[in-house]
Amino acid sequence: MRNSKVLISQALNTICGNLKRTGDPLGLKKAYWTHWADGLGLATQGSTLLYTARMYQMLPYVVQTTEMAAAAQPLVPMLSVKVVAKMAEFAGAVAADPIIRIGARRETEIRQRSESALKGIVAALKRAGNRPAYLFEKEPYSGVLLYDLGMEEEVAPIAREVVRTLKSVGSQTVLTVDPHTTFMLRQIYPRYVSGTNLNVRHYLEVLAGEKTIFPETRPAGVPEKIVLHDSCVMTRDLGVVEQARTVLERMGVEVIEPENNGINTACCGGPVEYAYADLSRSISCIRARELAGVCSDVLVACPICLINLMKHEKDLGIRVWDMGEILHRCFASPAA
Repeated sequence: MRNSKVLISQALNTICGNLKRTGDPLGLKKAYWTHWADGLGLATQGSTLLYTARMYQMLPYVVQTTEMAAAAQPLVPMLSVKVVAKMAEFAGAVAADPIIRIGARRETEIRQRSESALKGIVAALKRAGNRPAYLFEKEPYSGVLLYDLGMEEEVAPIAREVVRTLKSVGSQTVLTVDPHTTFMLRQIYPRYVSGTNLNVRHYLEVLAGEKTIFPETRPAGVPEKIVLHDSCVMTRDLGVVEQARTVLERMGVEVIEPENNGINTACCGGPVEYAYADLSRSISCIRARELAGVCSDVLVACPICLINLMKHEKDLGIRVWDMGEILHRCFASPAA
């Protein structure tokens, strides 16, 4: 137990150190979060700004870091505290090393799916009359991982810097793509930054208000029926429950509800996967089995839910879709 605490403590210190050194929780200096936007013609400033907070783009690298942590875990009980501390220190030192970047290149599927999700979100927003700007290399990380892991004191300077950056390009409305970033901007940042004056809207809140942008018939490749996994943060913290269901209905998709849904949804296993990989996988397996018992097509609207539930696709014979992927097939295909 003591050794595990040392490993986790060092992991948290590594995240903080990475953020202070490079502004990125993974410690990667080269921008890995902009490629998805190539060719989309997004402006770099404007009154409406798309803020991804790098959440979807980070997924291939998260896979690598969690696999490294999981591989080391069986050795921890057999080693002395000093050895564990040195091992954790070394792991922190290579966290920003090309090892992770090279390993992440193998994660082709999750990269393609996350990029497809972001492109689908932008395509749908454009169809709804929103042409948001994007900060590209200047887009900052939100600090949500530190908050989720209980390191709130480290969030304040990040919050101030993010708000300053968003406002520096003339943004008045910020469109977010995931529940965790939306929660940070709406409920956590105001604790540390007075007078933010930002209109923060999750993209589903925008699309749910549109009735005429959706095709009359369900697009090819979009499931006829789907079981919806609600994000804990989306429903309980933000109160965004019906919007995903409304959007799916307008795309001609029948929503099938699992036993645990809405504000009573069950956890996907995140975001503790970074520090507690085994526990995270156990929790995600329980939820994935519940969803698989309802329908083989599963829908999420959160990158953390996506990466945790898709681990079980092969074993359970399911396909976990992100809402952005469905939107991509609806609005970004050649026929859209």
